[in-house]
Amino acid sequence: MNEQTKQMLLSYARSAVCAVAAVAATGNYDIDDLAKAAVAALIPPLLRWANSGDKAFGRGA
Repeated sequence: MNEQTKQMLLSYARSAVCAVAAVAATGNYDIDDLAKAAVAALIPPLLRWANSGDKAFGRGA
């Protein structure tokens, strides 16, 4: 696994922890809702990947 992939996975992990924590902070501990938050956390890294101008994770990086 190259360094760029590791960094992208770490970025997803940070997003997932924050998203799940935000849902849990509302008092909602339903596993389905927590899983939805983890899936929604894919959006920020995917947006960075789709941005060809992103020097760290963009498609042209």
